[in-house]
Amino acid sequence: MAEDVFSSVRELQAEIALVRGALDVLDEAIIVADETKRIVAWNRAAARLIGLPVDAPAGAWVEAFGIFLPDERTPCPTHDVPLLRALSGERVDDVLLYVKNPRAPQGIHVVVSARPIVGEGGRVRGGVVTFQDASAAQVAAAAVDHAEARLRAIVANTPSVAIEGYDAEGRVLYWNRAAERLFGWSEVEAVGKTLDAVMLDEASTRTFVETLAEIGRTGKPSGPTEWSCHRKDGREVWVYSTIFSIPTITGACEFVCMDVDVTPLKLAENRIREQAERLEAQAIGNATRFHEAMEAISARDDFLAIASHELRTPLTPLKLQLERLVRDARAGVHQERMGPALEVAYRQAVRLAALIDRLLDVSRITAGRLDLCLEEVDLSALVQDVVTRFGREAEEAGCSITFQHDKPVLGTWDRLRIEQVVTNLLGNAIKYGRGEPIEIALEADEAAARLTVRDHGVGIAPEDQGKIFERFERAVSNQSFGGLGLGLWIVRQIVEAHGGSVRVESVQGEGSTFRVELPRWGRAPSESRGAAPSPGETTRGG
Repeated sequence: MAEDVFSSVRELQAEIALVRGALDVLDEAIIVADETKRIVAWNRAAARLIGLPVDAPAGAWVEAFGIFLPDERTPCPTHDVPLLRALSGERVDDVLLYVKNPRAPQGIHVVVSARPIVGEGGRVRGGVVTFQDASAAQVAAAAVDHAEARLRAIVANTPSVAIEGYDAEGRVLYWNRAAERLFGWSEVEAVGKTLDAVMLDEASTRTFVETLAEIGRTGKPSGPTEWSCHRKDGREVWVYSTIFSIPTITGACEFVCMDVDVTPLKLAENRIREQAERLEAQAIGNATRFHEAMEAISARDDFLAIASHELRTPLTPLKLQLERLVRDARAGVHQERMGPALEVAYRQAVRLAALIDRLLDVSRITAGRLDLCLEEVDLSALVQDVVTRFGREAEEAGCSITFQHDKPVLGTWDRLRIEQVVTNLLGNAIKYGRGEPIEIALEADEAAARLTVRDHGVGIAPEDQGKIFERFERAVSNQSFGGLGLGLWIVRQIVEAHGGSVRVESVQGEGSTFRVELPRWGRAPSESRGAAPSPGETTRGG
């Protein structure tokens, strides 16, 4: 029997030693008191910070430990001591105190939290208090401030998306540079105002505030939704808006609105609708033209639906990263933890900007304003630059890119537009290449340059090859591959504007080869202006 008792005692002592060892390895200081208000345990961090141990009754803790308010002069009232509050069953969070005593003569500001230890039947059996050096919290706060400054810089400098912040009453909290350009109001002029004083009428402002309330209640983003706004100079602009909420450190809601200018598309739609109404009113009976007008309206609706989906795709991880930053800020996470989250947010913002740039290209082409800036260009060097830029993306996709052409291929082209052609074709090859090699070839004679981009991916079915150069068309399901379905359409428009042609050769399951032919010494700049080529054409010029 005695041997069993000794064995039990040894086991209990081992468990106590294990618990004390666990407490001692923690960086956070911990003190435990029992229900008689006697301090029974503490760890090394506590002894290091405030000089434990000390044997004093609870009523003398303020004097014995030297507990003061943050002003470093006023003793903390006994009833406000966090551990005593915990022993009375209260939870205490993040109280700032100052401790100075003979065992800690240097004095230290600490952040203190406390919890009651509840036993069976809800009886308080003791209390535990944790505290840490407030200077660490101050460093974390500085890191949060720095992270917030970086994030605000990213928002402020996003070029093609107007980003605004609002409180629950619809007052402007911030306003990036793209918003300044779109609406004509500077951030200084806009901040603090509601939208009826900036860009919406009173009825639309009420609707906007009601939308914010619904988002705050459900947590679900709104939109994308079309809004008619007025600029500072009175001109009307149409925007496509997505609104979502993020929590603030104080627990309130802040609302982020991301606006895309769709005024050119809206004007084109209005022209089409006016034409359709005029045809109907005059009873011309031209069913073909009316059908084409309605198809254009349907294409615009399809375009906005696809754009909505693609804009929401990077918006969701951007919202999650912003919420994570807020949680980290509340928890006092240091700057190095926030860097990766900011990088993800930045990449999603860049992706949004790229999508908007592509939408702007569509509006320019549709409006017949695809102007070319012709200059002498080395096509070989241009292709090499694009290949180099895609190096990391190709590596991540498991695709090797081969391009060997040492001799310059000079011609008169629009450098940025031709670079966009090569970028779209190479990006298309990586997306559908299934990790297989990609070969790029370039040859030229006196009259023309010929660029070939070949992949060994999924390929294109014969029935789909005739439509992949049209708007919103893909040869595969959108559930498998994202995108607006505009890349190859833009390629065709740019190539034909240069007087060239583009075609595809493909075997399903074996890959695709895109061939672009460009006249080396193109048309004069004045000839490059005017309406975009009709959808039925595939080749212009020699």
